[in-house]
Amino acid sequence: MGRAFVLSLGEITLLGAALLSLGYFAGNSKAKFRSSSSSTTALSKGAAASTTDSEQQAFVLAVNLKFTTLTHRDTFLQLIDPVCKDVLANEGPLLKQTSATSNSSTTETTLSYKVAISDKNPLMVLILERYSDKSNGYLKVHRSGREFLKFREQLKAMQEEGGVVIEGESYVETELGYV
Repeated sequence: MGRAFVLSLGEITLLGAALLSLGYFAGNSKAKFRSSSSSTTALSKGAAASTTDSEQQAFVLAVNLKFTTLTHRDTFLQLIDPVCKDVLANEGPLLKQTSATSNSSTTETTLSYKVAISDKNPLMVLILERYSDKSNGYLKVHRSGREFLKFREQLKAMQEEGGVVIEGESYVETELGYV
């Protein structure tokens, strides 16, 4: 018989984020990993991202939010909606198609930005964020966005009043898997 493990909510959240990140954000599949080499070799090559390579790989955030009430969760969903729209319009993949008359940058800095609600606990929300890199895509572009700055202040107020607990983890993608 197998053994049962008892995990705290925080441990479950971190484990879930790690598993989700491994499965969902495993990275961009490269042809060199589709060669006839063994999967063990591909795994070791993809998992061994050096610090110099980390700026070249996508920067990933998995942010877990646990709300005290559905009202707090629903308020959060209303607050983040303009952020999601702003990110898509000003940081996302549609920028590749901007016309020459637009004064927007044509660089995609936010690769994906998605909000998910737990299928097991409606008070749990996950924000999955992927950026072209940490220094520019995340720290410079995303964190200075007008809608993000407004949202962050509103979320901070909700956090200070005890309406939400926020935990998160950051990752650097490997070349394993696909998105």
